[in-house]
Amino acid sequence: MSKIHQIILIAMVVMSCSKNEKQVNLDFKVSDLQTEETEAKIQELVAKMTLKEKAGQMLNIGLPAVLKGEYWDARDSVNFDGKKFKKFIVDYAVGSIHNTPQYPATREEWFKIVKEIQDSAMQKTRLGIPVLYGIDNIHGANYVNGSVIFPHQIAVAATWNKELSRLGGEITSYESRAASLPWNFNPNADVAMNPLWGRIAESFGEDPYLISEMTNAYMQGSQEKGLQNPTSTAVCLKHFVGYGVGRNGKDRANAIIPENSLRQYFLPPFEKAIENGAMGIMISSNAVNGIPCHLNKYYITDILKGELKFKGVVISDFSDVEFLVAAHESAKDMREATKFAVNAGIDLLMNPYDADVVDIIVDLVEKGEISKERINDAVTRVLRLKFYLNLFEKPYNNPGEYPDFGSEKHIAANYQTASEAITLLKNKNAVLPLSSNKKILVTGYASNSINNLNGAWSRSFLGRDTTYNDPSKLTILQAIKKQVGAQHVDFIEGTDYLEDINSDKAVLKAKNADYIVVCVGEIPASEKPSDINELELPKVQQDLVKKLAKTGKPIILVMVQGRPRIIKEIEPLVDGIIMAYLPGQEGGRAISDIIFGNINPSGKLPYTYPMYSGNAVTYYHKKTDIRDINWGYDGFYPQYEFGFGLSFTTFEYSNLKVSKDTLVGKEDVKISIDVKNTGKREGKETVQVYLKDLVATVSPDSKKLVRFNKIQLQPNETKTIEFVLVTKDFENVGIENKWIVEDGDFEVQIGGNSKDVLKQQVYFKN
Repeated sequence: MSKIHQIILIAMVVMSCSKNEKQVNLDFKVSDLQTEETEAKIQELVAKMTLKEKAGQMLNIGLPAVLKGEYWDARDSVNFDGKKFKKFIVDYAVGSIHNTPQYPATREEWFKIVKEIQDSAMQKTRLGIPVLYGIDNIHGANYVNGSVIFPHQIAVAATWNKELSRLGGEITSYESRAASLPWNFNPNADVAMNPLWGRIAESFGEDPYLISEMTNAYMQGSQEKGLQNPTSTAVCLKHFVGYGVGRNGKDRANAIIPENSLRQYFLPPFEKAIENGAMGIMISSNAVNGIPCHLNKYYITDILKGELKFKGVVISDFSDVEFLVAAHESAKDMREATKFAVNAGIDLLMNPYDADVVDIIVDLVEKGEISKERINDAVTRVLRLKFYLNLFEKPYNNPGEYPDFGSEKHIAANYQTASEAITLLKNKNAVLPLSSNKKILVTGYASNSINNLNGAWSRSFLGRDTTYNDPSKLTILQAIKKQVGAQHVDFIEGTDYLEDINSDKAVLKAKNADYIVVCVGEIPASEKPSDINELELPKVQQDLVKKLAKTGKPIILVMVQGRPRIIKEIEPLVDGIIMAYLPGQEGGRAISDIIFGNINPSGKLPYTYPMYSGNAVTYYHKKTDIRDINWGYDGFYPQYEFGFGLSFTTFEYSNLKVSKDTLVGKEDVKISIDVKNTGKREGKETVQVYLKDLVATVSPDSKKLVRFNKIQLQPNETKTIEFVLVTKDFENVGIENKWIVEDGDFEVQIGGNSKDVLKQQVYFKN
C-alpha cells in the first residue's frame, strides 16, 4: 500500500469518526433502557420459570461441550453432537455459551453456529429464552477469521489517545456483531503493578486514572449507539478485583490488598465504567488476602452490587467455581463451591464442560442453603442483559449486513493505533529516522513473525498457531524490505526465544551493513503460559546484541513484548530503542514507518520501565518505598519513567498558571500550560497533569495522574492547554478507608512524563 493511500485511509477514518460523533448518543447510559416495560417483562418471565429453568439460565458452558468429540479436540469444522446439543440447549436450557470451536470461524460460520443454537433455544424450549453468547474478542474480533487484529490493550494505553481506544471498541463491536457475538469479555480494567504478570499486555497499564479513561473510552465505542443497536456489543469488565497484583507476579496468584489500597487504586476503574453503563463483570481467578474472589461476598455483593450499584451480570471465569475445590482448597466439593459462589453474588457460572451445577443449584435451593431471592436476582440480571441486547427480537445477525467488516477503513484505524502506540525510548545522536538508501541488517527473534506482533488471543488462544495468519500482513522484515527495497536489506534470524540459532553468522553479515535492526521479544502466551521467573530479556537475545555491538555499527533495538524486560546491560550498547509492545497485524509496517521517518513516534509508556528485576516500583510509590542502602530516599531506579516517550521533534513547556493559590471547599481550579514544538517537524505530545499531596496522615504517594491531553503541533507552533481540576482530584483514601481531602499544600505538576515537570503549589482548605 502506498504512502498516499495510507494517508487517504487515515483521513477517511478521522472523517468517519467526526461523522459518527454527530450521529451517536455519546451520553448513552444503561438507565436509558431501564424502562418499567422492560422490567415488567423480565419479572413476568421470571414468575413463569421453574427452579430448574432458573438454574439453567445461570449456567454458561463452552461451545465444544455441544460438539462431537472431546472438549479440547482439534477441529476444522463445526459438527454438533445431537445428544449433547439436546441435553444442554433444550433439556437444561442453558443461559449462556462462550468459547470457540477450537479454530477461528468466519463470520458466516459463526452465523450458522449461533443461529442453530438460538433457533433451538427459542423454538424447542418451553419459554423460548435466547442464549447469551460471550467471547474473548479482546484486541479486535480476534476469534472471527478475517477481522482486524488490533494492538493489545497495553499498546492502546501507550497511545494516550482516548479516541483510538473508543474507535477500537467500536470496530471490535461491529466485527463481533457481524459474527452474531453480542457480549464481549473485554475491556480489561485490571491495575497491573507487577510486570512479571504476563497479562499486563491485556491491561491498560499501572495507573488507575489512565486505566479508567481508556476503559471508559473503549466501552463508549462498544455501547454508545445503544445496546439494542446491531453494531453494539455489551462489555464485560474483567477481572474483579486485584488480578494484576499477584504477590509473586504469577497468573492467578494470591494478592495482598489492604482496604485503603483496594479503594485507592483498584476500584476506581470499575466504578467509572459501571457509572457509564457496564452490564457485565467477570470475577478474578485469584484470591485476595487469601480469600478467593469467587466466594468473596464482601467484594461481590457488598461493594460491587451494593456500593457501586452494579445492575448487570456477574460471571465467573473459566472453571473457577470448580477451582474453589481444586486450586484454592476453600471448598470440599463442587456442591459446596457452588453454594459459596452463588451466595457470594455470582449470577452466571462459567462451567465449561457439563451441566452439573444446574442440578446442584436446584438441590441447594430446595434444601434452603441458597435463597430463592438470590436465584431470582441472578436470573433477573441475566434476562435483563438479554433484553437490553434485543436478543428476544434479533438473536443473530446477517453477516452480509456488515460491509465494513475487515474493510480498508478498519485497517486504517488499526494502523493508526499501532503507529501512535509505538514508543521511542532512545535516539542517540538522532540516529533515527534511518536513511532509505543504506544497507540494513535485520535480525532477532521477533523480526520475521506475525505471531510475535499479534501476541496471544490471536485466532488461537496462545497466538502461536500460524495456520490462520493473514498472508497480506507484513512482518517487520517484510515491511522494511517493502519500504526500502529488498536489495538494501539483509536478514538472518540470529536467535530463537531462548536459543542461539546463528548469531555468529549475524555478526558476519553485520560487517557489510550500515545499520543493524535487532528485533527482540517474547513468545506469544497468555494466562499461566505467560508466567516467567525472571524479568530480564532472555540471555541469548541480549548476547546477540552484545556480539553485534562489537562490530561498531549503529544498532536499533526493537522490542516486541507485552511487558518491560530488563535491558540495563544492553541499553548502553544500542543507539535507538523502540518499544513496539504487541502492535497487532499492522505492527510491521508501523514499526518500519517509524524507523524510516514516515511516522513521527508519539507513544508514551503506560507503566514504569524498571532497571532492575528487584526494583519494579510504580511511579506512585511511597517515599519509604525507595530508601536506598544508605537510608536515603533516592532508591527509585526506573530505566524509563511512566509517561516517557521521545519524538523526532522536541517540545518545550512554559508559563504554568494556576487560577487560585488557595482552594476552599468544593471550588474548582483552572490550570494552563504553554507547549511549543521547538523542532523541525510536526509532532504529537501528551500533556500530563499530576498532583502531589505534600503532607497527609496516610503517607501520600509520590504523585498521581489526574488529567492528560494528546495534542498535535506544527514546527514552532505554541498551544495553551487548559485543564480544570475538581475537589475529587485532590482526594485520597484516608485512615477510615473513605475518600477525603485534608487541609494542606498540594503540588500541581505538568510535563511530558512523570519526571520532567513544571510545578506550582496550591493550598487546599476544607
